[in-house]
Amino acid sequence: MLLVSESYNGGVKTYIDTIMFHQEKESDITIQALVSSKRLKGGGGEIEGDYLIEDNLSFGMSPHKLVMALHSLHRMVMDKKIDVVHANSTFAGVLMCVYAFWNRKVFYIYTPHGYYSLKKMGMTKKAAVRFVEKRINNSADLVIHVSPSEEREAIINGLTVAEKCIVVLNGSKDPEANSIRNLNDVFTIVNLARVDDQKKPFEFIEIARKLLEQNLNVQFIWAGNGKYLEKAREKVEFYGLSEQVKFIGFSNEKDKILQESDLFLSTSEYEGLPYAVIEAMSYKLPLLLTDIIGHSDLIEGDKNGLLFKNNEDPAIYEFVKSLIHDLEKRNSLCNHSYRIFNERLNVTQMLKKLVGIYQNLNVCANNEIPGKTAVKAVREEESLANRDLHSDL
Repeated sequence: MLLVSESYNGGVKTYIDTIMFHQEKESDITIQALVSSKRLKGGGGEIEGDYLIEDNLSFGMSPHKLVMALHSLHRMVMDKKIDVVHANSTFAGVLMCVYAFWNRKVFYIYTPHGYYSLKKMGMTKKAAVRFVEKRINNSADLVIHVSPSEEREAIINGLTVAEKCIVVLNGSKDPEANSIRNLNDVFTIVNLARVDDQKKPFEFIEIARKLLEQNLNVQFIWAGNGKYLEKAREKVEFYGLSEQVKFIGFSNEKDKILQESDLFLSTSEYEGLPYAVIEAMSYKLPLLLTDIIGHSDLIEGDKNGLLFKNNEDPAIYEFVKSLIHDLEKRNSLCNHSYRIFNERLNVTQMLKKLVGIYQNLNVCANNEIPGKTAVKAVREEESLANRDLHSDL
């Protein structure tokens, strides 16, 4: 089978790498990957696996690059005798949608990793984006959502139908260092994310400014590159907060950053199921997250964190103050974060479900079972687990 991704950065990169690096050598399925390196050009990691790199996957509005990307996809499908294509994020979905017009011999899986149309935008643009997303989902034999809330909103907004959807939660490895947490002299609030529109870095800065105005002993770290990195640094300097609020750019030491932090703060506008937050949970960090799709699946009541609307929400500031002054509460939230991670978001659980789906579709492909029949069989096998998952979350 073949994983395809133009958006090979951030959480999507983690998703692809997780599948590729953990595939079982004894398995009867061989997994290949076709990715673009364009999103890594400004910094953000490297392509470490044995992948086919095709930068024409980042075709944008270029018909020529789209044709070249289709050619590369078709060549790999033929050369590697691909039975199943798993496209990840919008551009890969568009590529799959176009390719499906002349090759229906393979099964197509699509994972959106967060629908772009679910963010705030003008009505005309939203209608156009929803049209594209709906066409991608229609062309796929199976749509794998990474969170129940993502699937629910997609169905409510008419982007897909329940009959072809399955939820497989993202999963991360257990760092095996989560039991060791040292109290910091300064309460440290962290985010690991791109510095771009989706992640809303200036909202992060406003929350930092308001907390620091209350003379709290806190510091803020944002690790990640992006188009607003320098503007964010300028904003911090304008407020005179350069010592307490640091945008450090991309870091290869995210594990060390998480282990030395006290709270994870995400100001994202939309998500699928963010890996950075899951990784924070694996390090026993409490969560302070915007109340959006994906985030809402990671907060269990008030046991491991707080959901907020925007930086005007007074609950943010009371929550942070309570964590600073109430060590018992902080420890309770830390332990619940790790419990939720361990029960639902471990990489072993994610891969078990994905490999099961791949194997079922591979058998169907080899036996020339039609797409709808194959997906029905996969859904029947997964239905009980998904019902339990929806009720839990």
